[in-house]
Amino acid sequence: MKKRKTSKGVYITLITFSFIALFSIGALAFNSYFYPKDRFYNNTKINGVNVSGLSIKEATNAVEASINNSLNELDVTFIYENKEWHYTSKDFEIPIDFSNIVENVFNQTTSGNIFDRKIKLKELKQNDGNILLSYRNILGGFNKKLDIIEQEINQELKEPEVKFDPSAKEIFTYINGQSRIIVNRSELETLIDNSFKTSKKITIYVPYDELKPSLSMEDLKQRTSLRSSFSTSYASSSANRKSNVKTALGAFNGQIVEPEQEISFNEITGARTKENGYKPANVILNGVYIQGSGGGVCQASTTLYNALLLSNVEILEVSKHSLPASYVPLALDAMVSEGVSDLKFKNNTTSPLYFKTWGDNQKVYVEIYGLAIENGEYYKTRSEFVRSIPHPGDRIVQDTTNEYSDKITFKGEYLRLKNPQEGYEAKAYLQHYSSDGTLLDEKLIRHEIYNAQEGIIIEGTEDVYEGVTLPENKVKFIPPQSTTSTNGENVSNKINGENREKYNP
Repeated sequence: MKKRKTSKGVYITLITFSFIALFSIGALAFNSYFYPKDRFYNNTKINGVNVSGLSIKEATNAVEASINNSLNELDVTFIYENKEWHYTSKDFEIPIDFSNIVENVFNQTTSGNIFDRKIKLKELKQNDGNILLSYRNILGGFNKKLDIIEQEINQELKEPEVKFDPSAKEIFTYINGQSRIIVNRSELETLIDNSFKTSKKITIYVPYDELKPSLSMEDLKQRTSLRSSFSTSYASSSANRKSNVKTALGAFNGQIVEPEQEISFNEITGARTKENGYKPANVILNGVYIQGSGGGVCQASTTLYNALLLSNVEILEVSKHSLPASYVPLALDAMVSEGVSDLKFKNNTTSPLYFKTWGDNQKVYVEIYGLAIENGEYYKTRSEFVRSIPHPGDRIVQDTTNEYSDKITFKGEYLRLKNPQEGYEAKAYLQHYSSDGTLLDEKLIRHEIYNAQEGIIIEGTEDVYEGVTLPENKVKFIPPQSTTSTNGENVSNKINGENREKYNP
């Protein structure tokens, strides 16, 4: 078998590496031998004080003397915005015994096996052998001072607030919010330690983390803009009816409706009772005007309804009257009746809606505030007359129950309960305009038919006694209409001209 040759250079390399390894171990063993376990390694410093070869006690004396001497120069200032905290050595407790501090340094730099010590010797050499003690740990109460500074700077997040008082001259008042401020303690401590490496007179600008409110004050004011206003007249109404309209609308005065919240007019205004402030006034029942509690509430709901439309608020439920109302155009009324019909809506915007309502002797008003309609755009309504419906004339009804016996008794005596009224078909549209008045969109929102109403004449039921002469009959029978002259131009005058003073739904 052929013998493999080994290079002479390989042997030399192996011998060299072995020698270096043995020398390193030997050097470490030599250092450990000549520096007993209770002595600091060579080239070791604590805060610039050379403690090489010293015992813990000797090193403590040397470090304590140096630090006590440097404390006279201590001057620390912390700054946050317009606040300052200033400290000197007199503001801290100086340790009477430094031995524990020095002993901790000794254990950190000399403990472990031979390989651990080799690593620590290497680290000492890289750092010029200097071990820096943080003055935060040397000075008693330093961290407590930082705690105090932290407490005085830290603050909770507060969003800006708005207070709504519809009775005040300025109905909205605004309260500034504040950012969430948290002192970055870790970064602060690092700044302190690094600053003390070069000087005993230091100024630290306190680092902090900030979370700002999600809304600015300008945002808040945008969310309390006037979105719409609407008014209706009740100048010819009785005092009781005016009172009922204002009472019902007053239930909405100061109301705040949150996003996605659904509102029922009937729930907000409550039962139409004396206890809730409602008074007797004409209401309609089965096409007949009678005295009832809460007459006029429908004008309140209609006024609110039209303000909601102009605010582009989502309408969930609305009903027409059996007869058209004189205070709004056709198909823009909103009839309410407990257990029968309601006006319901939902705040479909992203911020609260604020309601202000009031009434004088002539009109009632609704104003709705909330998030400004974007780009200065606005809304209008349009009523379209489609056709009139001829009325069926009068119907004579005998008073078999003697309900009207105080007014009529005999056959041939007549009492008009109501007049016949023609009906109407109409549509209502919501129009969307740009800030410069350009019509952007128009959509159909209502298509209503107000059925024609027959007139009702009540006749007595008793036979006329011999010798009794009935007074002249002043009730004229009205026959059915074959045609009607009412059109889109005169329908409003026609409705208002039908003597609606005694009743407006």
